[in-house]
Amino acid sequence: MLFFNPFSSNKKDKIVQSGTSAPDQTISSIAPLIYPPEMRGDVTRPCMVFTAHERKLNGQVQAHRIWFPAPANIAFDDGADYGPTNLDFGANVVASKFTGQKGFGDLFKEITSTNARTAATLASKALPADLQAAANLTTRQINNPNTNTTFNNNTVRDFEFAFKMVARSQSESDLIRRIQSKFRHFMYASRGSEGSTITLDYPPVWTIKFMNMDSGTENPFIPRIYTSYCTSVNTNFNSTGNVYFTDNAPLEVDLQISFQETRALNRHDIEFMQKDQLGTRGLDENGMGSLNAELTQPDPAPTKGG
Repeated sequence: MLFFNPFSSNKKDKIVQSGTSAPDQTISSIAPLIYPPEMRGDVTRPCMVFTAHERKLNGQVQAHRIWFPAPANIAFDDGADYGPTNLDFGANVVASKFTGQKGFGDLFKEITSTNARTAATLASKALPADLQAAANLTTRQINNPNTNTTFNNNTVRDFEFAFKMVARSQSESDLIRRIQSKFRHFMYASRGSEGSTITLDYPPVWTIKFMNMDSGTENPFIPRIYTSYCTSVNTNFNSTGNVYFTDNAPLEVDLQISFQETRALNRHDIEFMQKDQLGTRGLDENGMGSLNAELTQPDPAPTKGG
């Protein structure tokens, strides 16, 4: 239960906390952190779990799990990068090479039989840029750029999640402190091997899963997220009022965290994740995200030309 302190300063309202403080746990503790605490055992509430896979110097990988209720406004931004490419005269040559359309001989006949103005425009392609412009102005024609849209790559996906945590007891204040500290801790790189200041080790890779508490399985109605890095942690203390407990713990903490997947995905990655064939989300035995998809070959494996 919470009590207002009648002797508090006007500049900063304070609340007396009742209840027993939970045992302090350091960042190194791998005990799961669950907010709000009553979510533990609530089989009706959709939730999500963030897991930081910490790599130790001895090669061991420790999993640090943080549980939250599934938030509102869960957004997936799937995208692809396309760009224009001017194929110019080469478009016809490429078409003849790969699609069996006009051969180069046919194209040569078409060029030599065209009228003089078009022939001059085609010939201007061999001129320097400034002379090309002059030639095009004279003929009032330009070479057809044959602009086509080309696929470059699928974009790397980013995710943002926001949570508001309000403490109702001293133990919840400690829980909130440990949660926001753990996110911030594992966003940073660590020193290289044996504490070297010359190199830095990558921050831990995270896995993010949307869970069904009743069955302990992933929610099939929300797409899957690949292994990710935590790219930013924004913490806002007492955003709606300057209220503290008597031990100076803030009443409320707003947490906004951003993640970026460890690589761009392809269609097989998406399909394999949805079928639970990438249950580890590409996380290898060393606690790092795999660089490419390892697709299982069918049995028997296909042969060339088969």
